[in-house]
Amino acid sequence: MDIKKVIAKLPTGYLDDVASMDGAKLRGEIIKAESNIREILKEMAADEKLTGAKELVKDFVGGYNEAKKAQRAKIDYLLHLLEERGELESGYESEADAVTGSSKKFGKKSKAA
Repeated sequence: MDIKKVIAKLPTGYLDDVASMDGAKLRGEIIKAESNIREILKEMAADEKLTGAKELVKDFVGGYNEAKKAQRAKIDYLLHLLEERGELESGYESEADAVTGSSKKFGKKSKAA
């Protein structure tokens, strides 16, 4: 966790407000924040405009997601064939790197043959 990024997201003055709190009060703040999150989620679920927008986005990206899934399935099957044939190199950080030879092999840079 990058504490600087967390601090940057805090409301103005919050650091000063909680700096002098004891452990019990800090735990109380956690419970209060969790309760606030639950309320926000309830409000989001009840927001008809937001629900409608989510449905629109789902409809808009559906075709793209299906196309990506089809391409991912091709890659997965082709990797399976290469592995089954013993043609998939090992020692790479990922299966894709084994195909392209584009990653570090055994901690050292290597070039694809």
